[in-house]
Amino acid sequence: MAALYPLTLDAWNSLLGRINSLASFPPEGCDPIAQVPLVSAPHKWSVQDIAAAQNKLKEICSDNTFTTALPGGKWRKLFIDELDAAIDNGWCNCEPEEPCCIPNGQGTVWIEGPGGGYYVTIPYWQIIEQYLYANISYGAAEAALPEGVMAHLVECYPGSSVFIPHSLHHNHWVNCIYQDRWLEGGNRGEEYWSTCGSDPVEITYLGRLPAIAPDYHGGTSVGGNNYYDQPMNMGYHYDYIEQRWYATWWIGYFEVDSYSYYFDFSLFRCPT
Repeated sequence: MAALYPLTLDAWNSLLGRINSLASFPPEGCDPIAQVPLVSAPHKWSVQDIAAAQNKLKEICSDNTFTTALPGGKWRKLFIDELDAAIDNGWCNCEPEEPCCIPNGQGTVWIEGPGGGYYVTIPYWQIIEQYLYANISYGAAEAALPEGVMAHLVECYPGSSVFIPHSLHHNHWVNCIYQDRWLEGGNRGEEYWSTCGSDPVEITYLGRLPAIAPDYHGGTSVGGNNYYDQPMNMGYHYDYIEQRWYATWWIGYFEVDSYSYYFDFSLFRCPT
């Protein structure tokens, strides 16, 4: 015959109190759950008392297994021992939620550029920036960040309190075209240019970045050359190597427009 282990009402409530303490104060990564009601006199014991305690401990840890309580055996010592062991084991499968922010650290990526590109080691937030600029691929960003971080950032962004403000900057300037000419005739070398005027930067504030996606590649547009019908003489100069004089003529101009995005990662970086 199975050993019985009758409990007093106070002893049973003490056991329930331990279960309720677990239920109310889980570790990071799990949420509190409802408590098991305590019993009060007069109370008619039933297998439902054992089953309620077992079920609550299964909520706390799904790995917990128990012997099914049957009528007539509600105070078997085995049942109480199993409850005690499950209480001692506590919670399980509580994984702290990974924060939705760019972690601190550095990674190495290959950035495409003139001449084939180059490797560079930069902070993680700059890796995200280069991905937004479409200078690196998703796979390159994923490889340079800690495992799983890139996928998590794309999935969790934008959250209720984390976002990346961004703006579009438009620069416009004028390059003047010059030509040096010998006084006796003929050109002294090729045409050349230098910047001779610019407008204030035009900034369009776009607010929150809607998603982490490579949609923000800037660019530069260079207009065609415009030549004057009557060039302007900018002065005379002496070439000491050739030992003769030449004049610099302002012969035309061309316009340049540059567009670039700026991001503020201050609200999307993990605290140090």
